[in-house]
Amino acid sequence: MSDQLQALRDYLTRHHGGDGSVAAQRTLEGHARNHDDLFRRFWAEHAEPVLGDGSRVVDLGCGPGLFLRDLSLTGPELDLVGVEAAPYMLEQACDDDYDFSIRVADLNDPPAELFEAESIDVALANRLFHELHQPLVLLQQLHAWLKPGGVLILIDMVRQPLGSFLTHKFGLDRLDEKQDAKAMAALFEDYFEHNRYHDYDLLALLSLTGYEVLADESIRSGRAVEIAARRPL
Repeated sequence: MSDQLQALRDYLTRHHGGDGSVAAQRTLEGHARNHDDLFRRFWAEHAEPVLGDGSRVVDLGCGPGLFLRDLSLTGPELDLVGVEAAPYMLEQACDDDYDFSIRVADLNDPPAELFEAESIDVALANRLFHELHQPLVLLQQLHAWLKPGGVLILIDMVRQPLGSFLTHKFGLDRLDEKQDAKAMAALFEDYFEHNRYHDYDLLALLSLTGYEVLADESIRSGRAVEIAARRPL
């Protein structure tokens, strides 16, 4: 294993609260919520029109591969590939009864040979970008991997006011009770790591790396965004 991949895995473990098994369990439990009817409508509108038998779908930061599993159970016949780095996610990956594969890579600096040029029809990055120290290199490399007309579905948390974040976390408009300093340090670290970008930051990155934005919708009461973009024809 390279030092770079190990450093990423150490960071992801810290980012996920220091216990990868708990993070993996949360991912399993949150799958339905993160791929709800709103997501599926957006996917149907912007991804499915470019898919047919043999099309390649890549889930970037796929976790245990539950979305790929879901796709494998519905038509058309697709070439399904996930990319993941966290070992605790890989340990929970769906078994070989499902027709997809997972490749291990650091998406902060993905190797060009991870996929062939112009080989991907649709790429999904669902709650990935906030975990990247910088997403620019991935967007540049993905542009080369996508077929002309290929689509990227990008869904992630976006920057929100601290007051909104705390109100959402505590479910209260006032915090009169004294809080534990250690717990608050972890909470504020979580705030900064999940509030890296505004939606217009993501749109600017997409524009600067040659994508055409097809749709940009605010979700989760403004706490997240879903974007469809494509490599121009």
